[in-house]
Amino acid sequence: MNERELSLIKVLGEEFGQVLAEMRDSFSKNLQAQREEYEEKLTRLAKQVEEISNAPDPDIESMVKAAIAHLPAPTAPELPDITAMVSDAVAAIPAPRDGKSVTVDDVTPVLQELVSKAVAEIPVPKDGKDFDPATLKQAVELAVSDAVAAIPAPQDGKSVTVDDVQPMIQELVSSAIPEFPDVKSLVREAVALLPPPEPGRDGEDGRDALSLEILPFIDEGKSYPRGSYATHNGGLWRAYEKTHGMRGWECLVDGVAGIDIQHSEQRSFTLTVNRTSGASETKSFDVPVMIYQGVYKSGQEYLPGDTVTWGGSLWHCDEKTQDKPGENGSKGWTLAAKRGRDGRDKT
Repeated sequence: MNERELSLIKVLGEEFGQVLAEMRDSFSKNLQAQREEYEEKLTRLAKQVEEISNAPDPDIESMVKAAIAHLPAPTAPELPDITAMVSDAVAAIPAPRDGKSVTVDDVTPVLQELVSKAVAEIPVPKDGKDFDPATLKQAVELAVSDAVAAIPAPQDGKSVTVDDVQPMIQELVSSAIPEFPDVKSLVREAVALLPPPEPGRDGEDGRDALSLEILPFIDEGKSYPRGSYATHNGGLWRAYEKTHGMRGWECLVDGVAGIDIQHSEQRSFTLTVNRTSGASETKSFDVPVMIYQGVYKSGQEYLPGDTVTWGGSLWHCDEKTQDKPGENGSKGWTLAAKRGRDGRDKT
């Protein structure tokens, strides 16, 4: 192993040592942050458990009374003036007049006119053998006399008093205005229909948050009850229902499940941090170690840390470039080892 390889190993060791030290510091900070977050959430859970255990039982009777007290009191509608309505209705009734007797002389012209119209509508009969006009006239006069005799003699009219009209008006008013309900009896019936409250049952004893049991891992072949806590893949998990495998678990604290470092190309590294919840963070970085790339080739791109030979000298690349080393205006190159004498100078 020559001196160049030893120097490369030393440089790589220092770079890796620095990277690992930074990773160790970052991991320690994340672990401390997770510990503080665990303690904060456990304190919060303790307060919630204490509040639930100290909560008083609800007073159902006072709640029912308060609900009844908030019911709006029924207001009776404004009633019309019944007395004025009755008085107006009675005043509008026309005063009855005495009846008039109808005599036969008064009815005869009317009947005579009706009979004349009826007879005029009868078609003219054809000449018959047994037709006798005197017989027809006698039959018509007999029918008219019977109709007049059937008319009843008119009676004197009767006066209508307020007492006679009042029952009819009272019936009309009762049918127009609905009967008011008994609000008190309705409220008593509604309260009586409410189901009686069942006596409360004691729940599970509260647990001190500081003494909660946190399982060291989750066995996917087991079923855990609701409220269980466990660490899994670097994070804190809680069972929000009876679990089956990983179903029923939720991640409370997203920790670091693992770190994966991959080496790509010659000086590139990819760091992947896998979280407990399944998310991942990936970072890539290059270590600028010296790598000999042979004789300089025109058009090739060189990265920081590359070394090439050109014009008998060794050149070191400081930044990404395609310029030719040693030329005027070229960038990114530093002369590492100058070309020595060839031993043919004249003495």
